This record gives sequence, structure tokens and C-alpha cells, in this order.
Amino acid sequence: MTLPHQHYAHRYALWVSYDGGLFSGFQRLLPRAEQLPTGGSPDPRRWPRQATVQEELEAKLQPLLGEAVTVWPSGRTDAGVHASGQVCMVLSNTAAEPGTLRRKLNALLDAGVQVSRVERARPEFHPRFSATERCYRYLLVPGCAGYRSPFSARYAWHLDDPLDLDAMRRAAEPLLGSHDFSAFARRSDDEGSRRRRLERVELGPTDLPWGEALLALEIQGNAFLRRMVRLMVAALVQVGRGRWPESRPGELLAGRDATRGAAAAPPHGLFLVRVDYPDSCWLEAGD
Repeated sequence: MTLPHQHYAHRYALWVSYDGGLFSGFQRLLPRAEQLPTGGSPDPRRWPRQATVQEELEAKLQPLLGEAVTVWPSGRTDAGVHASGQVCMVLSNTAAEPGTLRRKLNALLDAGVQVSRVERARPEFHPRFSATERCYRYLLVPGCAGYRSPFSARYAWHLDDPLDLDAMRRAAEPLLGSHDFSAFARRSDDEGSRRRRLERVELGPTDLPWGEALLALEIQGNAFLRRMVRLMVAALVQVGRGRWPESRPGELLAGRDATRGAAAAPPHGLFLVRVDYPDSCWLEAGD
């Protein structure tokens, strides 16, 4: 999305959490004129859920800021993908105290979307281009032998097979560093360079309150291509199942051929958990 040329007096950064299973992805699908109800309740709390996270945020911000606004994210998540640390930006000519804006917005938003933090950002801040690191977490339930927990079925990939975690960790090592990740990108994505820097791949258990043991595969880097994380997860799972040798993910990376990879892991196990920025992006309270 291209930022408008019009000058806005205020720039707000919002930290957003959402259940991706309730929406058709992050990016707006409907024209702005179709976002708001006509002839319905004037109370935004009674408005029907919007199709995407962006539409829901924009619709509920409009009555609070008194103007139509556009929400820009740090990255567009696909349908079914969740977030506990998405960062978005809103430009407005309306002055608002960040804490008050957060509380009022959460009171209007659908329960599937909430804002945990609001900051006033400097004029040069952009949620995508100012980010220094991004961290995704993918949840897995291996060896479940056909049983799908009703508690985690919406948020984790259930696998009948057990996984060899040490083999998966070794297979991930060649992916670290700066590479052309064309082998782990949608074949239709042709925009710009596909070089990204992967800082960390960690795999370990995560215990849940109801006693179920999940695995969390956490991947951190400076930026990611569309479906890159889900394609890497799928490749590592193939290794963990014993269907691929440990060398295969590294060979795919070197070959840059997306047609030789595994089908992407399901979206419902993926969470955008953190986006990092320099502290210099935020205005002080007195600015």
C-alpha cells in the first residue's frame, strides 16, 4: 500500500492481536463504501464483523477519530494466520491520548481482534520498512494418532506421525543467514529481491493448561516472503517424519526452485508474535 501524499498531524502505531480463523486474511477485500452499515445501528459495537482484520480496524477507528482512516500493517497475513504481535499504523488529523484510544477501540472491536498497545510514532515511521526483526511461531502436535484435541485444533497442525526433533534442528541450520529464499516463496511472487536474512530457528515443547504437549517452531528474521514460513515449516516436518533426508531443505534453498518443495503447512498453526523497531520510532509524551 502506498502512503497518501496528504500531510497528517498524527501517526499512531497499534500492536494488534487477532484470531485469523475468524477473518479472510488481514488485507481489506471490500471497497471502503461497503465497510460501514447503512440504515443499521449507530453504535459501532453492534456493527457486523468485517471480512478482514484491516476492515474491522478501519471501521471501528473511523467513529473514534472522526474521519475515514487507512490501516497499514507490518505485513499482510493470509487467511487463517493469527497474530499476537502485529504492528499497524494509522494516520489521522485527530489528536488522541494513546491509552484512551486503545481502551475505546477495544470496546468497539470484535472480540476476535484486540489492541494491546498504542504509541505516537515519529513522521518517518513505517510499520513495514522501519521494522528490524520479525518473529513467527508455528504450533505442532506430533504423534497424535488420529486424535484432534478440541482445544488446539484451531491453532496447531496435528500430525499422526512422531517427529525427530534433532533431525529437524540439523536440517534448519543451512537456512540461517542471508540467502535468496526463492525455494520457499510462492511461485507467483515476482516482486523485488527474494533475499532475506534468517537469524534464528528454534524448536521446543510448549505445555498448555489442559495438559496437551505442543511443539513450537519459532523462526526469526529481518523479513519474510509470502508463505515463506509455512513452506519452511512443511520442509522441516518432512524431515522430522523421516520422509526427507536432513540435507533436503538446504538443497532446496541452494536450488531456488519452489516446485521441488513440500506443500505449505496449514495456515491455522502460524502466529506472527513479534515485530521489533528502534526506540527512536516513538515520540516522547511531551513531543
